[in-house]
Amino acid sequence: MIPDKGNTNKRLTIIVLLAFLLLGGMIIPPVAARYQISPDPLSGDMISSPGKVSDFTVDVSQDGDAIRKISVDVGTGTTVNFTLTYGNGATVSGWMEYSNTGFYQQHSEVSIGGDTQGYDYVGLQEIGKIDVVGYARNYTSDTEYTTGFIVYDTTFGITEGRTMAYYSVSSLSDNVVYKFELTASNPVSITYYTDSRENVAKWATSSPIEVVSEWIAMAQSYAVSIKEFIESLFAWLYFFFVENLQMIIALYLAMTMAIAFAGSGNFFKRLSRFFTYQKKLFEFILSLWDILVKIIGTMVQIFVKWL
Repeated sequence: MIPDKGNTNKRLTIIVLLAFLLLGGMIIPPVAARYQISPDPLSGDMISSPGKVSDFTVDVSQDGDAIRKISVDVGTGTTVNFTLTYGNGATVSGWMEYSNTGFYQQHSEVSIGGDTQGYDYVGLQEIGKIDVVGYARNYTSDTEYTTGFIVYDTTFGITEGRTMAYYSVSSLSDNVVYKFELTASNPVSITYYTDSRENVAKWATSSPIEVVSEWIAMAQSYAVSIKEFIESLFAWLYFFFVENLQMIIALYLAMTMAIAFAGSGNFFKRLSRFFTYQKKLFEFILSLWDILVKIIGTMVQIFVKWL
């Protein structure tokens, strides 16, 4: 029996996506680690702070939005204090610090709501990349878990024994974060990700398998759109420059000859004007193909990004 190529490709896509998610620390089996972070949604906006800042506050509630993740680049010897506002005005505070001293001995430490965790490791990083808030599940068994916010050093991802602090909140869909305040002992760079409150709540409470399924559906949708656009574009190009090329050239030559020789000037000036029109046609065809290649390249890049 010949295998269904479509189903085989779909299964392969799922396997590849799951592999990337596992490598990125977004899907972790409960047995291997306590925490499981909801993968970042593909929608929403990524916003970076204006350079390095020591004091920073952002509140997206006025637009009906919420924050799905905040990443901070913490320089060595820097301590950062932060406060999250979530739900209907509840707050939780925490801090993080990072250092790299003698013999490349790195240390990162994070805290949120009283849960403080640290870790020492050998490395060359001068900047610690710490995710300030992620929506996570904390498994108490293979099937039971609580939900809440997690702060962690991204060097090793979500790995048992690394720097991770967790703060539990009930009904996570009703308690997404919408305000973030930060003060740092040295300037830091901040990137945060926002989306509508409904979307953040949905993604924060979705299981990784549900997220992967939506990614696959979205990728397939974009692939179909790109395919249809490219087919339509090539159909028009084929119509004008293959099927009716001789007619198009004949009409263009006749029109440009009539325009060139109808103008003022002697014979050679009119002839020069005629050849100028032919040169412009050639340049137009080259620019058209250049634009076509760029459009296809851009659409492929967008498709890969969404993957």
